[in-house]
Amino acid sequence: MLGLLILAVFGVGLGALSYALALAVRKREWLFWAVQQTLTFPLLILSGVLLPLEAAPPWMLALSRVNPLTYIVEAERALFAGDLANPAVLAGALTAIAVAVVGLAVGTRTIRRSGG
Repeated sequence: MLGLLILAVFGVGLGALSYALALAVRKREWLFWAVQQTLTFPLLILSGVLLPLEAAPPWMLALSRVNPLTYIVEAERALFAGDLANPAVLAGALTAIAVAVVGLAVGTRTIRRSGG
């Protein structure tokens, strides 16, 4: 259940950021998809969700440490393993909260500016 809660909080932030992007580029729909697709695949690769990062080159490991999705993936893996005391769970929860706060702040600001 904790894993689902972390994913839900992260999803709120990500959804708000996506909505803000959609509002910002509403007259140029293609730009929304270009930005989304340009960011999605690198973030997934650098999070370790598609490929394990244990054997990754040092530059890739460094980039993965600034990717918020990495902390969510590590928290989910620890929770699925039943390791509630793993520090990755706290890091993932804090990352999800931070993404939600930033996403909601950006989303709210974008909605207010758009007149919605």
